[in-house]
Amino acid sequence: MSLFLVLLAAGDSKRFNSTTPKPFYKINNKTLLEHSFNSFSSFIKIKKTIIVYNKNHKKYLNKINLKNSIKILGGRTRQESTFKALKLIKRMKCKKVLIHDAARPNPSKKLISEIIKK
Repeated sequence: MSLFLVLLAAGDSKRFNSTTPKPFYKINNKTLLEHSFNSFSSFIKIKKTIIVYNKNHKKYLNKINLKNSIKILGGRTRQESTFKALKLIKRMKCKKVLIHDAARPNPSKKLISEIIKK
């Protein structure tokens, strides 16, 4: 079984009211995107992570190192961004996908594990 993770980080962060986009806001010296990425990193069943980003935020993305990830430009909406990631994944013969919003960095390991099992 191939399992991929899609981390959506392509939003405009309009409501966040900060000069730093929400996925790249730092807490404890790590961006929210890094915290999200790390929440899933211990699951060996996840073979690849697709980071979907906003073209205006590339400079922030370039400052962090997310191993075993593929970075793609997002669309105008969350739906378009998700669809772009799914089209890429389909070409890579992936069978299962987890989709997570990078700005919500702390899913529990138990929850992730239960979702993967089901």
